[in-house]
Amino acid sequence: MSGTGAPAPAAWTEPPWSGWIETTGDALLILEAARRGLIPRVTRRLVDAERRMITSGSVFVFDEDESGIKRWTDGCFWSPSRILGNFLLYRETDKKGAGHGRRKAGRDGSDDDDGGAPGESLSRPRTEGAGAGVDRQKERTLVGSLTNSYKFKADGLMKKTFSVTIAGTAQHLISYYKITDVTSGRLRAPSSLPELASLDIAAPLLAPGNFRVPPKTEVGLDGVPRYRGEADELACCNVSRSRALYPSSPPPSTSSSPT
Repeated sequence: MSGTGAPAPAAWTEPPWSGWIETTGDALLILEAARRGLIPRVTRRLVDAERRMITSGSVFVFDEDESGIKRWTDGCFWSPSRILGNFLLYRETDKKGAGHGRRKAGRDGSDDDDGGAPGESLSRPRTEGAGAGVDRQKERTLVGSLTNSYKFKADGLMKKTFSVTIAGTAQHLISYYKITDVTSGRLRAPSSLPELASLDIAAPLLAPGNFRVPPKTEVGLDGVPRYRGEADELACCNVSRSRALYPSSPPPSTSSSPT
């Protein structure tokens, strides 16, 4: 991905950015800010002491090649992932095994490497079960289908991940939040902050091959596509129109995880 990024600190004491990633547009704004060096990318795996900064609102961005991180680990215990549009959602569980059942190797063949929770696959989501009705849209945005299937930790965290591939290199965003912090308005989305909302998202980030549900884009007179909003709810799986903007883009990968 182009852009050098802001210098990463020798030791992390606070996350690169804090807030709430609600939409695909929000995730793209953070990736664009990292590309421009406005916020730093994580360039190595966090050590145990640095994981203490993983709290509600923490948002991390990393480039697989730059960081050498293939599977993000945070020491927490999580439910299995659930797909929500272009995101993967996880919900914190009380203890190891509460959400995972029998311990299994990761989808890329790896297993626990930190003595804590397994690192999750970071591949882009490609399949999803039947969606909830529109009357549950707000709840779906926060927890997806992770409502009462597992023994969730009381007042625990949610984890929301997003991935794109630029020039053959995977870029990942990992965000954490508590439901009450979002509903109370304590956490703000990038799209609500003028200094981030005003950023033009780079064209490579908008290529439809990066998404299960491509956002709305508009090609200007200069031939450059620009983000114009989220996909229509009823047309979320109709990607043919968006793909016409990028006829040279490869079809979405069906591989389960990066190698």
